[in-house]
Amino acid sequence: MSNQKFDFSISGAGLVGCLVASQLSKAGLKCCLIEKNTIRDIPSFNNYSPLSLNYRSCLILKKFGIWENILPHLYPIKNLKIKSYHSLNRLEFNAQDINLNELGYVIDRRNLLQEFLNYIKSLPNIKIFDQESINSFQENAEKKDHKLYAKLSSGLSIESKYLIVSDGVESKIKHKLNIKSLEINYSQVSFVFNSNGLFEKNNAIQIFNKFGIFAAIPYGDKKINLILTINKKDIPLFFNNKNEINDIMLKNIFNDHIKELSDLNFVSQYDLVTSRSKDVSAGKIIFLGNSSQLLHPVGAQGFNLAIRNIDSLMNFIDKGKLDITSLTNEINSLRESVFNNIDLATNILGGDKLPSKVMSFFIINLLKSSKSMKNTFLKNILGINKFSYLNIGTDI
Repeated sequence: MSNQKFDFSISGAGLVGCLVASQLSKAGLKCCLIEKNTIRDIPSFNNYSPLSLNYRSCLILKKFGIWENILPHLYPIKNLKIKSYHSLNRLEFNAQDINLNELGYVIDRRNLLQEFLNYIKSLPNIKIFDQESINSFQENAEKKDHKLYAKLSSGLSIESKYLIVSDGVESKIKHKLNIKSLEINYSQVSFVFNSNGLFEKNNAIQIFNKFGIFAAIPYGDKKINLILTINKKDIPLFFNNKNEINDIMLKNIFNDHIKELSDLNFVSQYDLVTSRSKDVSAGKIIFLGNSSQLLHPVGAQGFNLAIRNIDSLMNFIDKGKLDITSLTNEINSLRESVFNNIDLATNILGGDKLPSKVMSFFIINLLKSSKSMKNTFLKNILGINKFSYLNIGTDI
């Protein structure tokens, strides 16, 4: 049997893999999705697993043609409040300050993946190989176009011009290529809960204190997600020996923002060990999503960065030439900017030592003293600063 040929092979059919496949297909390119699990409709669920989309991501998804599909699942965020250590040391961002209706949206990640799956099923030029993985691969220098040769776990052989790796932080392909990653252990654990409560509608909250970093993101008028990133040494203060959450601790932390906090429903937890790949490409292979970087959840930068990386990829393709070196440079520049934002938040705003407290107090009050500086900072964290070709200030 002759090898099947594609313009792009994509390892991993999660959010990133499905989204990039949809855009490659719309660009008229033939691609295949290779997924180790069975690709099927997502079953119903009784909790909410939050994923935040900033304004820049929303604009890109609109450009990608997927926006109308996900719109029914979205809850808008219009305001963001940040509090760091001192009760007077707080900052508020409002979408109207930069002429927007929303700063972004929150969506259940499973609803988003289901819509992506529905979308790729409606498009041509996408071949799905599920319950498969790439066992081996090599580059054939003698071939002009389809230089990448891969053998799947079933024994099937495929050829492609490019390989996109989006199969997670434990990517076997990255391991086989001996691509190193910087691992950062924050000595924290993130816990996600759904809860009921009374709060300002469309308001998100980020709190930095001595116990860790805490976020409250609404997904309904009386429903809110609590993301508790707790220092490991402080976890016993939040959970008893039966692993039950300490309601009093939560109410004390969120007291200024949420009233009548009740009906906590555990969603998930994970150790905060993050990863930043040293390289985002190797020859004709491109790494996207968690295979490239797994980030601290502060600011919800992870998937938003991946969306922008996909946008960069498609911009090169739309110009008629995929220059891997130029694409890598663009992705690396954006990664460094995001990494710096995360490091600032975790080390300065989230630091528990006196210098960090003084610096966070200085930074927040500096932003509060200058509307122009605050708005520039907001545009930067939303990913819309200096991107004039986007429709800033209009309805999404």
